[in-house]
Amino acid sequence: MFALSLQVNAATLFETFDVRIGFFDAAKVSVSYSLGDTYAFSSEIKTSGMFDTFYSFKAQYSTSGILRNGAFITKNYHQSTKSSAHLRTKSLIFDEKGILQKRISTKDEYENSFDVVLPDTMPDAFDIQTVLLMMLSKIQKGDTCALNKTVFNSKKTYHISVEDEGITDYKSKKTPFAGNARKCRAFIHQEKTEKGDLLWQVSAERSIIFYLMQDPKTGLFFIPEVNISSTPLGDLNAYATTYQIKD
Repeated sequence: MFALSLQVNAATLFETFDVRIGFFDAAKVSVSYSLGDTYAFSSEIKTSGMFDTFYSFKAQYSTSGILRNGAFITKNYHQSTKSSAHLRTKSLIFDEKGILQKRISTKDEYENSFDVVLPDTMPDAFDIQTVLLMMLSKIQKGDTCALNKTVFNSKKTYHISVEDEGITDYKSKKTPFAGNARKCRAFIHQEKTEKGDLLWQVSAERSIIFYLMQDPKTGLFFIPEVNISSTPLGDLNAYATTYQIKD
């Protein structure tokens, strides 16, 4: 199950997905985000089914900030991951302008603090969740999903590009939603490395396809399907099962 929450102005959109890798249930994921004068995005991932039996894993990610003249200024970022072996956390510390200054990392009972050396070119964001909000902000203004952004996560630099493939008549037996949808294709590349791409080494050969549909009453967008083909464990598919909007 994958859950999604979107707040634009006073309305909040909640969405649920079934997520599978190959023939197996993979994980339960919950996501919530708000988008207004301030923004926040948090997500939680927990393995389920066979994946949880052989490799139990839980992760939580949260980011928040403010919008100033259309610019996303991150104020807080925190993540924690828990496996059967270790509990790890990472917090990023920013100055008043949203510039990353320090990384605080823990592994079980040990804590380390590092001053961050920024890349020569200032990145557009310091986490992928903020990039997702940037895309949603464009869509809500009537723009396309196309964008090119650079993310620096305090250690590595990633390039994220999204191509808008236009409007399609969307339908699938795996989800109850059908109709006009915008098809988008995302690529994530890690700079100066041959290994370690995000999302199971997603590269130009392993794009992320997702669709955006608009709620007819509120105009808010929801996602009926996400697909990543050819991961090491098989295709990853997330299909929407329900969504609701609350003021």
